Formats: sequence, C-alpha cells, structure tokens
Amino acid sequence: MIQRWIPLFAVALTCGLVAAEGGGATPSEDARTTFDFELAPQIRHFPQTGFQGQDRTQLSVSFTPEYQREWGRQSLRVVPFLRLDSMDDERTHGDLRELFWSYVADLWELDVGVLKVFWGVTEFKHVVDIINQTDRVENIDDEDKLGQPMVHLSLVRDFGIFDVFVLTGFRERTFPGTDGRLRLPLVVDDRETEYESGAGRARTDAAVRWSHLVGPLEFGVAHFHGTSREPRLFETTRPNGERVLAPFYDVIDQTSIDAQAIFGQWAGKLELYSRSGQGERFTAAAFGFERTFVGVFDSRVDLGLVTEYLFDGRGDDAPTILEHDIALGLRVTLNDPSDTNGLFGWIIDHKTGEYILSLEGTRRVGTRWQANLEVRVFQGAHSTSVLNSGFDPDNKSAFLQSDDYIQLEIVRFF
Repeated sequence: MIQRWIPLFAVALTCGLVAAEGGGATPSEDARTTFDFELAPQIRHFPQTGFQGQDRTQLSVSFTPEYQREWGRQSLRVVPFLRLDSMDDERTHGDLRELFWSYVADLWELDVGVLKVFWGVTEFKHVVDIINQTDRVENIDDEDKLGQPMVHLSLVRDFGIFDVFVLTGFRERTFPGTDGRLRLPLVVDDRETEYESGAGRARTDAAVRWSHLVGPLEFGVAHFHGTSREPRLFETTRPNGERVLAPFYDVIDQTSIDAQAIFGQWAGKLELYSRSGQGERFTAAAFGFERTFVGVFDSRVDLGLVTEYLFDGRGDDAPTILEHDIALGLRVTLNDPSDTNGLFGWIIDHKTGEYILSLEGTRRVGTRWQANLEVRVFQGAHSTSVLNSGFDPDNKSAFLQSDDYIQLEIVRFF
C-alpha cells in the first residue's frame, strides 16, 4: 500500500510546486510561499488484549507536509498525509487531504481540486458534516476526513453566503483491518463493496448551502444529493467460509440545518437533518448548550460545561452507537503560554446503560513541539457473545469493551 501512495505524493507535491512558481504571477505581484511539515510519532496502549487476540501496543507515525503559495487573488494549497502503523495494515495508508487552487474575488470565491469542508457546531458528534468521507482507521471519533475532489463556488451577498459544491468522484470509508483495534466484530471487506448507482465511485454528487448571521444567531441550511458517505454494512460469506461485512452505498437526499446562538457566556447549538434513500425517511440530530466560566477563582483558567443530546431516528437499526445518548463535557483552557487545554467527556446511552468516558488534551512545548493525549474507556455492555451474535441492539458497544486505550502523540513542527 505504501508503494502505491508514495509516487502519488511525489507527483502531487512536484506539480504543486511547479504550478505555484509559474501559476500566472507577474513580477509586480506580491507572491508569498510557506512550507511546513509535521512529524508525529504516536503510541496507543490497550490494557486488555483484543477480542480476537490483537496486540495491546500499537505504534505509528504520521507525516503531514503543508505547502501554500499565494499570488494576487490566487493561491495553491497542497497537504498530503501518510501514516505508517505497526499493527494494522489498513491503518498504514496515505491520502491527499488537500490539493486545490483558489481564486478570491470581492464577492465570490472559486476552489478547484481536493478539499476538506466542515459543517457543524456541536461538540460530540457532527451529524450534518457530509461533504468529506470519514477516515475511520485514524480514529473512532469520526473527526478525521479524507480529501474530496470538487469544484466549490462561494457567493457573498447581503442575505448571506451561498455555497455550491460539485463533488467529482466518491471516496470509500476506511475501516480497521483484521489485526486492528477499535474495529467491528467482523472485518469490513472493501472488495465486496456495492453501490446503488451504476456509476459507482465515478458518480458526480452535488450540494448547496446557505449560511447567514443574524444578531447572536449563526446558521446554515444545506441540501446534499448523491452517494451516502455512511455505508450500510451487510454480512456476507467469502468462498473460504469466513464471515465479513460488505459495504453498500445508497444514493440519498439529505436536508440539514446547523445553528448556534451565543448569549454572553451561554451558547445553544443544533445540528439536524432529514434523509431519504436508506429505507424510510428518518431524522437525526445533536443539540445542546455550553456555558463558559471565564477566569474561575480569579485565575486565567476558563471552564466550559457542555450538555448535548444525540438522536438517530433509525433507533436500533442505526449504524452508530450514538443513537439515543446524553453527552456531558468539561472543557478546561488554562490560557497559558503553552496553550494547554483539555476536554473530558461522558456519553451515556440512557436506554441500555452503555457509556463512553473520554479525555482529550493538548499542550505546546516550546515553539516546535506539541503533546496530544487521548484516553477512552468503554463500559456498560456485555461482550461475552460478541463474536457469535454480531450486533445486539442492547449491546451496541460490546465489540469495544476490551478496547479501552490511552494514546500519546508527540508532534514535531518543521
């Protein structure tokens, strides 16, 4: 797999540099070039052996170069990504997170290439974030995304910003492999992937979004038509008798709204969508509040209290363990020279009693180092029959009960 991606990175970077140097800039234009590089060794330790005997220690390292050149109203940005992993062959992977040319006019902007676009306002789950595919081998929190080829036009008007996306080509979701941790009871076999659309990965999707700011309220209304980024997984059997999961990607229509209103130290947040194309039409939502206490006990420390509710109208049929859950969080920001901050989270399924404890923290060390800490604990489900029963609606997180972990990542900036 690495041999397949290294030439792609080399070509992308070379083309990007050449295009930037000769991309139509004249000597009179003020061209600015930046090149940054991140090297990030990472270690995950699991107190228990995996439910299928996977190792307890997982070592990896990621490489993320970032090249950007700006001249006049134009710019070029190139961000490849590569990870090497000691445990999971599927987590040893590469991607072009970004590779796009941009032109910014007074009242419009045009982007062409591979981009990452984020929609959402809530903390624990971004239900409306649909443009980019999830890179699930990176992390179980669904925050890491694959680059998406597209043409993006943004129009700035008095009544808000109108965005149009033409998404040229589909990216399949990545999943941990046989030896990976934090994986489903059965391996997801991408060789068994099927599409509702006859065009498969070559299908062109589209999306539009209108966003606006009215007083303390900021909101966005969007519609997406195309191949779902969330596959349905069906059990199938290989010729050798091995049971695996086959992804099926439906063509869907999804209408969504995300909104955030800030009143002093209070913030109300909402993400909601209605989707058709995956069985009966259903809705999903994440909503809640955040209260920030600035300078607690006459110090520089800020505390934020987060309360959210996560809902999926598919109920027990939802391909997520967060379908009727209460999420509570405590955000700590020290406001120190090292930019130290952390978020403690507790997500509990109020119907089954399953819960997830999480801790995410980061601290800068000097100007060129950063330490990232991540801890997750999965409790409340019964894992004794996970290999035989597969998915149990009352024990959706059973396959994660032996996957508690602590992760430390050290980032070096060049």
